[in-house]
Amino acid sequence: MCAAGLAILLFLLLPAHSAAAAPAAADDAVAAAVAWLHTQQRPDGGFGQPAASASATADVIYVLALIGENPDGLAWTPAGGQSALRALAALAPGYVQADAGQAGKVARAVALAGGDPRSFGGLDLIAIIQRAYDPGTGRYHPALLYRHTLAVEGLLRAGETPPPAALQTLLNAQLADGGWFWSFDAEQSDVDSTGRVLQVLAGQAGVRDAAAFGRAAGFLCRQQLSSGGWNVGNQDGPANANSTALAIGGLRAAGYDPQGRAFRRAGRGAVDTLAAFQEPGGGFVYVRAPGKEESRLMATIDALNALAQPLVRFKLEAAPAIARAVPIPNRWPARLEDWSCYRLR
Repeated sequence: MCAAGLAILLFLLLPAHSAAAAPAAADDAVAAAVAWLHTQQRPDGGFGQPAASASATADVIYVLALIGENPDGLAWTPAGGQSALRALAALAPGYVQADAGQAGKVARAVALAGGDPRSFGGLDLIAIIQRAYDPGTGRYHPALLYRHTLAVEGLLRAGETPPPAALQTLLNAQLADGGWFWSFDAEQSDVDSTGRVLQVLAGQAGVRDAAAFGRAAGFLCRQQLSSGGWNVGNQDGPANANSTALAIGGLRAAGYDPQGRAFRRAGRGAVDTLAAFQEPGGGFVYVRAPGKEESRLMATIDALNALAQPLVRFKLEAAPAIARAVPIPNRWPARLEDWSCYRLR
């Protein structure tokens, strides 16, 4: 079914796949990554280098809660220290006041971990987010779309309903190539932001805009590298774990199977490609090349997020069709195989 020209279409969802139904290989990858994260926890309960930070600790707590771990339990409480969640409570006051996005990052982690975002570390994280909202623009951050998505997700995870304009602002920010960029003032999309927006709109907010998601899936399909992974997009260079994970998470949230035919390269699916970034010790690297590993912590966090994202199945169709991007004059696919991303599936 062609998505182009359709208005927002509401699909009835089938029951989401549970983590328990994931293939054994994926379960093993998650278990190995969790074991590796234990080795990264600092004596004070937090995460980060060279010292624990609110940002890294919140991200770890978020993915741990997503996969069913208890970041406030004994398993995540170092001997003589405090739990990861309590470490975040100590770190948060100096971090969340900066903007609604940072408050949203902490709020989503706290809510998923069973804490109260309205009373955490002496802070009302929801009030901080809500004070930043501009009803004239529908934004929680004046310039940065990425921070806006964090604020929206923080509210949603806490059981709060964002104003409809806050979601419409994300839909309106979709660019002509089908994706999104990390700021609101761009003409060309990036892979990471596109995956992130799809996870928020489809995965958390329950938006079912078949046309918008079809354009986004087409963008991700055209940006996929011959290796089966992604980099940030529109550039040469190898795939990286972070971009690959964000693309996979976004596709799954929007109803596209990253292991399916449209996203198979060199005989393997995108999830298989992501698995290749995992080291024997359980952590993921940014790029599988000497000297390019970069932050294993962030790569592992993003990989776990992607593996935890259920593949949404739609009742009317296995997935919305991959739609043709909005035409851009005198711009053609750089590779012949890119045309496969325009075909309906």
